[in-house]
Amino acid sequence: MTWWCAARDVAWSWTWQAYPGVWLFVLGIAAGFSVMIRRLAPRHAPKGQPPLPVARVAWFTIGLVVLWLATDWPIGALGAGYLLSVHTAQWILYTLVVPPFLLLGVPAWLPLAARADSRTGRGLRVLARPVVALLITDAILLASHLPPVVDGFRRTQVGSFAVDLAWLIGGLVMWWPILAPNPSISRVSYPWKIGYLFLSTMVPIVPAAFLTYADYPLYALYELAPRVHDIPATTDQQVAGLMMKAVADPIIWLAMAVVFFRWQRVEEAADRAERDQRRAEAQPS
Repeated sequence: MTWWCAARDVAWSWTWQAYPGVWLFVLGIAAGFSVMIRRLAPRHAPKGQPPLPVARVAWFTIGLVVLWLATDWPIGALGAGYLLSVHTAQWILYTLVVPPFLLLGVPAWLPLAARADSRTGRGLRVLARPVVALLITDAILLASHLPPVVDGFRRTQVGSFAVDLAWLIGGLVMWWPILAPNPSISRVSYPWKIGYLFLSTMVPIVPAAFLTYADYPLYALYELAPRVHDIPATTDQQVAGLMMKAVADPIIWLAMAVVFFRWQRVEEAADRAERDQRRAEAQPS
């Protein structure tokens, strides 16, 4: 039974194919999140407020929909064994698009439900450290783009699932220092968040350069795969390398801009509060 997208030694066809494992995976995340909210909300959610505001539901739903689209047919099937460029598009979606939407859907009280001295609480705080997050994210990026890993793992459903899951975990870890509750879990200031996001664009230069400038295909899987619309393997690889920077970096730049403007609003609010306080003190009693 074909339950997850993996490489296949057959000519590409636009005939729809079912991947029930993908559906169960996405539904499992949704069900697990719902159960967690229902169980923890009575004890930890703020009184008098909805435990999961509509905006949070919308963010999380968008993340799940994009995750499903990136994993199911046709993107999942094309990326798993036909086109390296689609494989790279999957990495971008798994690492840079889906995780921030999912984390924006998590209410602020939920990660605080874990006690600081518990294993979960300590883990969340360690992962919120930029150095730790970068090391984990970059390790997953580099390891998952090694030729033996791509050529070996993408050939089996279990291996392909492992690659997809690693990308998703790496993306969640990458965005956690930016979106974790501050200062309860993350103590990263706004300027450091901008610097952290900028540093996250450095390591992808390495695989992007290899993919773009290599004189021959780096992955036997995609070199020997049945061609899709007669796209040459070298052209497909060059497009993949360009996407890793030309598409991925602007997403990071957009996030940096959002952090900057949030920082600006916080500073302006603090300045207004300080001016109001001075006026109040200057007025005669």
